[in-house]
Amino acid sequence: FVVHLIDGTVNKLSDGGYSEYDGCLYSNGSLTIEGNGTLYVNGKQDEGEGIATTDQDMTINSGTIYIESNDDGINAGGDIGGMITINNGLVYVHASGDGIDSNNGLTINGGIVYSMGSATGGDAGIDTDAGYSIHGGTVISLGSDMLTPPSNDSKQKSITLNLNEVIQKGTNVTILNEKDEVVVSFIANENFKTLVFSSDLLTSGTYSLYINEKNSGETVVSIYQSSTYTKGDKIMDIEV
Repeated sequence: FVVHLIDGTVNKLSDGGYSEYDGCLYSNGSLTIEGNGTLYVNGKQDEGEGIATTDQDMTINSGTIYIESNDDGINAGGDIGGMITINNGLVYVHASGDGIDSNNGLTINGGIVYSMGSATGGDAGIDTDAGYSIHGGTVISLGSDMLTPPSNDSKQKSITLNLNEVIQKGTNVTILNEKDEVVVSFIANENFKTLVFSSDLLTSGTYSLYINEKNSGETVVSIYQSSTYTKGDKIMDIEV
């Protein structure tokens, strides 16, 4: 099954809060999303997902995709699950369960992925049974207490943190390199205690995590693209 997002279009899907299917956008077969349009998905079922398959693969090749859901945002469920592959595009997930959940595996090759799981406990921005790898793109994953780092075969470096205290929703969060240059700066749109960040800007070295900084400028899905930055409160140094 292929969902083609026509260039320049804005498409909105929302379920009625009850369905025999396990997702607002659900496929019994493999699912591919492509095209350069925009897709909003609102999964309102208590135990349903935003975008889901059962024992089938899911591939996102392009597009701008916003997902809000009362359970997992993106889910490849079933007994054997399915492989989720994100090759490009922009994927923003704000879920009341796991942000991205596969009963199999996940590969991110490019694009921008900002995935948030529930802040109430037991959920992650990314949760997979067979592990996941990051080979490109910009990835921000926020969760409550579950934390799985990317696999060792990932071609791109990552920062994986389990913090001592919860960072509150609405907080500005920034990672600086040894030269005090901004590697990433974003607004946390959910309370979180675990963080996975990956980018091609990461190399071996020491980085620092700051919060409550003053930051102004343009954002894409709450990630600053260009800004005027003033340091806030330093949380920790991180070796990569």
